[in-house]
Amino acid sequence: MINNITIGDISIDCTAPERTRDFYASLMGGEKREAYGWPALVCDNGLRLLFMGCDFDYIPPVWPEEPGKQQKQMHFDFVVDDLPLFVKKAIQLGAAKAAAQYGDDSFVTMIDPEGHPFCLCQRKENKSEFDLYFERKGYGTIPNPGVNIDCPDTKRLREFYAQLTDWDSDFHWTALLAENGTVVHFMQSDFDYIPPVWPEEPGKQQKQMHFNFGVDDLPAAVEEAIRLGATKAAVQYDGERYVTMIDPEGHPFCLCQR
Repeated sequence: MINNITIGDISIDCTAPERTRDFYASLMGGEKREAYGWPALVCDNGLRLLFMGCDFDYIPPVWPEEPGKQQKQMHFDFVVDDLPLFVKKAIQLGAAKAAAQYGDDSFVTMIDPEGHPFCLCQRKENKSEFDLYFERKGYGTIPNPGVNIDCPDTKRLREFYAQLTDWDSDFHWTALLAENGTVVHFMQSDFDYIPPVWPEEPGKQQKQMHFNFGVDDLPAAVEEAIRLGATKAAVQYDGERYVTMIDPEGHPFCLCQR
């Protein structure tokens, strides 16, 4: 575990950062800010979403996945009290309801104005085991958003992040609970998962979203991440303040000097 590691933010690639930030702020609330010169949204539990413009030709993911097309890599879940109302609201704000829907009527897959899929999930009338676990742990109400990470080996990737962060791993074998209560869920891909290429290359899979972690000792954090199975990206842009790493399933993430 890296000592005192926290989520700095989740960065979301897009072509219109302010429009995308404003969409999620209007849909779900949160405090609109700027960070590192980019539009940001701070959620109720302190999780910061950073909407970043791209210095490459951003290609939105295709959902459901299609061979040879961009994959989503990560996506958000939002739990709402009135699912039909929020679906309607999302559409009014510029989202689209995905043409293909799976599972029961307790959740709906939407596509945001930049093409990122996200899910709206109906809050259950009776508390689930997950809700009760949150209460026993003192986390309070399960916060929005939840984060889902696609991968071909959920056990391997979950174990890596559990060891890297010391996040709570007691509730479910596919999930971890971050220090702020954010649910991070590792999703087994039912398609031919393609890891992103970083830095981006034309025609290759893009990262779409990534974690930035704050650390107190950057060189020590890099060394520990490598020991746990990550690799240091071959190309670095500011190695004194942040280092780009690649997790065991190919997702880039950044370790940032606090």
